[in-house]
Amino acid sequence: MKSRLSKIVIFVFLVANLGMAEYIKKDNAVYYKDEIGQADEKKVNDADFKTFVELNKIYGKDSKNVFYGDEKLENADFKTFQAVGENIGRDKDNFYWYNQKVKINPKDFKFYKNKDKIVYFRNNGKIYDLKGLDELNEIEDVDTFEVLDDEYSKDKHNIYYGGVTLSDVDMDTFQIIMPNYYAKDKNSVYSRHKKIKGANPKTIKVLNIAYIKDDKTVFSDFSFSSTLKNADVKSFEALGQYYGKDKNNVYLMGEKIKKADVKTFQVISEEFFKHYSKDKNNVYLETYIIEGADPKTFEIIKEEPSYSKDKKYLYYSGEKIDEIKDNLKIMSAGVLDIIKNGNRIYANGNRLDIENPENFKIIKNDYYSNPNIIYGKNDKNIYVIIGNGQKIRSKVIKDADINSFEIMKIGAYSRDKNNIYFTYSDVVQMKDVDKDSFTIGEHGFSYDKNSVYFYGKKIDGISPKGFKIVDLAVNSWKPVTFALLTDSKNLYKFIYEFDPETYKLKNTKLVTVTNVKVDAPSFEIVKEDTGSYYRDNDSVFYYDMNKNELRKVEGSNSKSFVEMDNFFAKDNKNVYYVGKQIRNISSEGFKFVGPDIAKNKNGVYFLKDKTGEGDYEIVPLNFDSASFDIANKDTSNYFKDKNGIYYLDYGKLLNSESKDVQNAFIKLEGADIPTFKAFGYGYSKDKNRVYCEYKEFKGVDVPSFTVVLEDEGVVVKDKNRIYKNECEWQVKIILSYILVKLL
Repeated sequence: MKSRLSKIVIFVFLVANLGMAEYIKKDNAVYYKDEIGQADEKKVNDADFKTFVELNKIYGKDSKNVFYGDEKLENADFKTFQAVGENIGRDKDNFYWYNQKVKINPKDFKFYKNKDKIVYFRNNGKIYDLKGLDELNEIEDVDTFEVLDDEYSKDKHNIYYGGVTLSDVDMDTFQIIMPNYYAKDKNSVYSRHKKIKGANPKTIKVLNIAYIKDDKTVFSDFSFSSTLKNADVKSFEALGQYYGKDKNNVYLMGEKIKKADVKTFQVISEEFFKHYSKDKNNVYLETYIIEGADPKTFEIIKEEPSYSKDKKYLYYSGEKIDEIKDNLKIMSAGVLDIIKNGNRIYANGNRLDIENPENFKIIKNDYYSNPNIIYGKNDKNIYVIIGNGQKIRSKVIKDADINSFEIMKIGAYSRDKNNIYFTYSDVVQMKDVDKDSFTIGEHGFSYDKNSVYFYGKKIDGISPKGFKIVDLAVNSWKPVTFALLTDSKNLYKFIYEFDPETYKLKNTKLVTVTNVKVDAPSFEIVKEDTGSYYRDNDSVFYYDMNKNELRKVEGSNSKSFVEMDNFFAKDNKNVYYVGKQIRNISSEGFKFVGPDIAKNKNGVYFLKDKTGEGDYEIVPLNFDSASFDIANKDTSNYFKDKNGIYYLDYGKLLNSESKDVQNAFIKLEGADIPTFKAFGYGYSKDKNRVYCEYKEFKGVDVPSFTVVLEDEGVVVKDKNRIYKNECEWQVKIILSYILVKLL
């Protein structure tokens, strides 16, 4: 859920900013401007001026290439590529979500639209959303799936909100009463996918996004209890999108604004995720009083809405920062909110130490690859405004030549006729750099013909010839991190540490790896970003965190070696765990079905770790290998094969000897495999029965039975009643099992 939520937040941010981007053709070149990520146009390299056309706010193409923003969309077919949505493109083989490519099955691919907006797509018999390309696992019948609005959808069995099933809904009387937010049927009112307890569908009235009311109660989608206690229903009315008031109080997203005067209260602004309001006595940001602000003259500075002012003072995010001056000027760049107030300059409300501010101006940056670093100058000095790590501040770049100074392609680097500079939490003047051969690498590394540098500082002992970053952060969870680097001759362990408070580079150490022999030019990580295995042309290696050393994986095949999850790997013959071969199990068709449960072409196995160090005992299980799988994607204790449904009792598994592991899998007698559905929390059902673990849960209405997670916890119910949760203890046993494995 966390990862999905983060994707949705990123998605909302990206969509909100689409209207602020555009392609510009001028001076025989093509430029791209994104007002959030960059203040100035950025040249679109390789774009042909004559044939370039803008397809929408993020896609363009010419006679040879397709472009996403200012970058080439690699391997997109320019002949068939077209923009089919504001953030979606498609060619003959793929569709693209922003710049992420998805391979499609032309025989089973479909977009689902709400009016002209694409909100879901079908590919290979599954439905996915377009907030993060997540599969909607709860859709029961993909063939009858249809969209109702951007969030609500249905199939012949259920109503869904964002792919989550609404429980106990009456489909015949279901209707949306506020698109994307509220709905009702003859029995209930729904906020998104949750039922609003006590709401009367016959008298319900939508007021705005934050509030609805019936004849007796005011409900807030943002209130912890979902009701506004003591609110006067008769006089309650909406103000803007998120405010409401009755004859006694004013509310913002369900929270009372203390001391607000109801009669004179008015909303100032609800834009940019900030809520400003006022009455005859005070100005408010969210529900807090902005101390000293004058309600009569207070206003938001539209060009930079984090700043506001009244007749006397300048404010940043509701905090008074200065007396207001006559020549107020917006100078924002990147993601820093910069404003000049008289002879004082502020970045995100922090006053900058800049001499002669009347002559200060921002230096145009064609790249903004690091928007937390902004450069400027006056008639004497070059300044850098740094937003990384500590409080936002400005620093003079000492001895920088004003006339020849320029920002390099990666914004942390800059140069003049004499020097190259690296900026992160501080400015480093790089020593003994050969300017003609200087090359910016990735992740703070750079090099010239003589040396390699990290965060602007020279690394002694490694050659730039054949230099490569193999793995940036092998032990990224520890305070002192190390990377694996190579040059043309050696593999190195590069240890580095940053100060946790200042973010300055504290210490570095380079150590040549000598305990194993590797071919440095071909040495690489097997699984990018998350891997623990490495290989060269001849061998595979594993980094042992316990022994703090790289060791060879004996018997492995480098060319066919593939890393799996949780330190497992396989090649064309064998399976490995933490760098050790697991004996007596073939890799052909090998994959994990559950925790420590795997299968290959020959059978299904329980992998019993005897020592915690990869010394696995392989326990064969009596299932059909070809059809064996987890019963439902998001559950962990129900499994199936062509012969039946099985419940894994983790309590038995924890205490089982190897010979008794099979007994922990308990068959659900008479279960109907095609209609079987596991809910989690120990419950499941098919068309005939409901099950608590492996036992029939009698006396319930099977068609309407469901298990949902609501505010008060797990709710087990059917159309007739709510049942006591008898199975949830099993979840604790599962978690205990996983915890034992981790420890």
